[in-house]
Amino acid sequence: MESLSLNGAWEFKDGGGDGPMPAPGDKAQEWLPATVPGCVHTDLMANGVTPDPFYGMNELDVRWVESRQWVYRKKFHVPPTLLQHHAVTLVCEGLDTFADIRINGRRAGTTANMFIDHRLNVKRFLKEGENSIEIYFDSPVTHAKALEKREGALRVALEPHRVYVRKAQYSFGWDWGPKLTTSGIWRSIFIEAHNVARVAHPFFRLVSVGKEGAIVEVTANVERFRQARLNARISVAGHGTTLERTIPVRGTRVHCRLHIQDPKLWWPNGYGDQPMYEGTIVLLRKNDPVSEISVSFALRTVKLIQEKDQEGRTFIISINGKKIFCKGADWIPNDTFLPRVQNFTYSRLLRLAADAHMNMLRVWGGGVYESDLFYETCDRLGLMVWQDFMFACGEYPESQWFLTQVDQEVGKTLRRLRNHPSIVVWCGNNECEWLFCNENPGKTPDDMTGALIFGKILPHLCRRLDRSRIYWRSSPFGVGFPNDESNGTRHQWQVWSYWEDFHKYEQDRGRFVAEFGFQAPANRATLEEALHPDHRSPQSPQMEHHNKQVEGPERLYRFQAAHHRVAVDFGEFIYKAQLVQAEALKRAVEHWRRRKFLTAGSIFWQLNDCWPVSSWAIIDSKLRPKAAYFYAKRFFAPLLVSFRADKTAREVWLTSDIDDPVKGVLHLSLDSFEGETRWQREHACDCPPHRSVMIAGVPPTSLQGIDPARHYLRAQIVVQGTVVAENRMLLAEPKHCVFPKPRIAIDVKNPGGNTFTVWARSATFVKDLCVGLAGLDGMFEDNYFDLDAGGARTITCQADTTLRTFRRSLRITSLV
Repeated sequence: MESLSLNGAWEFKDGGGDGPMPAPGDKAQEWLPATVPGCVHTDLMANGVTPDPFYGMNELDVRWVESRQWVYRKKFHVPPTLLQHHAVTLVCEGLDTFADIRINGRRAGTTANMFIDHRLNVKRFLKEGENSIEIYFDSPVTHAKALEKREGALRVALEPHRVYVRKAQYSFGWDWGPKLTTSGIWRSIFIEAHNVARVAHPFFRLVSVGKEGAIVEVTANVERFRQARLNARISVAGHGTTLERTIPVRGTRVHCRLHIQDPKLWWPNGYGDQPMYEGTIVLLRKNDPVSEISVSFALRTVKLIQEKDQEGRTFIISINGKKIFCKGADWIPNDTFLPRVQNFTYSRLLRLAADAHMNMLRVWGGGVYESDLFYETCDRLGLMVWQDFMFACGEYPESQWFLTQVDQEVGKTLRRLRNHPSIVVWCGNNECEWLFCNENPGKTPDDMTGALIFGKILPHLCRRLDRSRIYWRSSPFGVGFPNDESNGTRHQWQVWSYWEDFHKYEQDRGRFVAEFGFQAPANRATLEEALHPDHRSPQSPQMEHHNKQVEGPERLYRFQAAHHRVAVDFGEFIYKAQLVQAEALKRAVEHWRRRKFLTAGSIFWQLNDCWPVSSWAIIDSKLRPKAAYFYAKRFFAPLLVSFRADKTAREVWLTSDIDDPVKGVLHLSLDSFEGETRWQREHACDCPPHRSVMIAGVPPTSLQGIDPARHYLRAQIVVQGTVVAENRMLLAEPKHCVFPKPRIAIDVKNPGGNTFTVWARSATFVKDLCVGLAGLDGMFEDNYFDLDAGGARTITCQADTTLRTFRRSLRITSLV
């Protein structure tokens, strides 16, 4: 095989379109330099044609880009050896979206799907020496509106024409993202040449596993370019296993079964290791290799447990026969302009998720099927993936041309991703059935346009091409109303979106909650990079523009007012809004974890962001964690002690996600903010593995005669002299609490390299102590924590600076 990369330097220009082009855009009517992979918006910015649309309200000034056609071109040299191969293929791993490809002035093909690769036989168009390629991109908005006019309008949230385009739906605008509808060559493009045959789409699927070992079925497709007798050499290596087998290739398919002795199983984060095997298939012609492909795979089983119980029917994901409580967050694209996403971004975000004890991420159906690196990293970290297919919040057409596109897209996606053990669920869409039934009382999901896709086509493809994991029709979905609490999956948006406060989470009995959330602004440093200095205030036009939910800014005030003294200062407003988000997610997750396994999943919206914004993310677009991230590290911990309040009393619960029983002592106390302990009690603690139990109660009489504005409850689980879990509960809303003025002692050290330690000790109770750096970026391993009177904490931070600069930049914030 020989290949020729076409990445790198290209040229581009405006190709005409609808609507007027503003004066700065005139420059794009001449050929300008472009970078591939890339997109038209980033190329326009690089050439100074458009401003950064993330800054201020510039988004509104670049909307014209989406209504234009764009042309990309490149000259490249073809060596004579390339043309001597039997098959020469142009491989476009990602074209966004309606593209007409011409090589040396001749049309080589067209595309209409952003999500998949496109392979075109181009040998007849090429010549030895200099060649040219041009790709014409039609306006995705103009094209989509024309399709909608031809086919008829459907019931769709947000921009209704978007459902006719197989393109990232969020690029048409969402309630957390800007409306910047892209075009361009967004993934790699290259030419590859083959002789004789090519092997593709390998699949190493676990058939069974037991005491006698594991049976793995191996399949692959063979694309033949000339008549030849072929054999396939199949090998597996890893973890003490070395297998090799050679079989004849009959037709266009490789198929055999292998037996792996002493198999090592793959487990989710927190449940065991993630051993990966390497599988290789080599096509041989007279013992000479003509094509080779390798993939990583793992051994694990996935099962969905749906059994009747006192509340309806369970929804429990089982891995290798063990029930898993799924803890995690929803995942959206990392940037509005996808080619800008760096490998570092994936490694940082996914490492942060694993460090926060998450074991599942749900890839949301309005984005993209992620890069191979995303799934490879999830495999390695034990992060299970709930993978939506790319349909969201609307009906979808059932015309044959569209169904053909869906069949091709899903088939290619399954073949590309099915070896990844991290993917445990294929899900038909995001919220399509729920929104349809919500807006059409008396109708069922099967009455929706698009039901043929989600009810028949997608499950059929999954059964035919995979069968190693679950297919679920939608999120949310179940028997009866699609968002019912008693069965299936649930999205809880009465809280926040319907203006209900977060105490209502504790009334929700969802069986697997795949979406819920609370907004908070991005971190101050992130917003200051995106807002003009005159607009760095909570209610400035630019600040409100960076919140895409209808009445989103108003909700930030409503819920801050419910729990805190509302801030006017920009930094204080951000700090308190982030605390509200953190407390909301804490309240919800602790509630659903206490219900383990009546509820078996708590996946909040959302982990990450695509631009600087007030949103539901717990890590902002500059990869800076918000307060809620540090809360998540505590409320997702394998051992969780939590308080439950009802109308008359408080309860203390212990929830375990570990294999061993927890036998220890609960230390429960009522303390004042000044450091006085009013009472302290000890309770024996005995929690079975993977269970949630109530271990103590606090009757109303125990709280009589104290001022709730000056006291709090503290719970610690101690096992063999070590605190393994702790939590605190205020007895009044923070806005009503009388916190003493903090008296905090700080010491900073640099044990070596870019690692710093910050030691903090307080003479009084301190609520939500935040350690930050002014003008510097640092990655703290913990933050936004409470300090008891007389208590001390040491936290580490990674920062590229000196000890002197670190000390000078250190800032301490807390609730007072």
